[in-house]
Amino acid sequence: MNSVLFSFMYLCVLGLCDCCRCPVRPNLDLGCTSDFIFRTKVMSGLKNPNDTSGSYYQISKPSYAYTYKFNFKSDVSAVNKARLYANAGACDVYLTKGRIYVVSGRVDKEKQRMEIDMCSSWVETTPISSESKRLLIKFKRGTVLCPK
Repeated sequence: MNSVLFSFMYLCVLGLCDCCRCPVRPNLDLGCTSDFIFRTKVMSGLKNPNDTSGSYYQISKPSYAYTYKFNFKSDVSAVNKARLYANAGACDVYLTKGRIYVVSGRVDKEKQRMEIDMCSSWVETTPISSESKRLLIKFKRGTVLCPK
């Protein structure tokens, strides 16, 4: 028994198992702490260029009609408006090419890009729940009450 437990722990240290655990947070909290929320179609699988810019998904540029919140939009470079950067590692967000998602995340002003991760991003495939639809309308109208 001890050898099985030791083997599992060893694999986790090497990153060969899914060791990422995030506390469950409601979409309200995720949306309130995000810089952006929009609906978009994923146009590519996860791309990992050889440079140090990081892994990203190519997305359709968010339209005004499906943008529910966007702080710091002017801080995202033109090329990065059609990309969602994902943290490379155990807590990565996995999106499927061709699917439509509602996503939220943070704007990295220094790198001029939008970023998502498993623990702090709202990621929901369409069709979304009626509860999520009501919440998105509140974000769009600016009437959502975020917890302090």
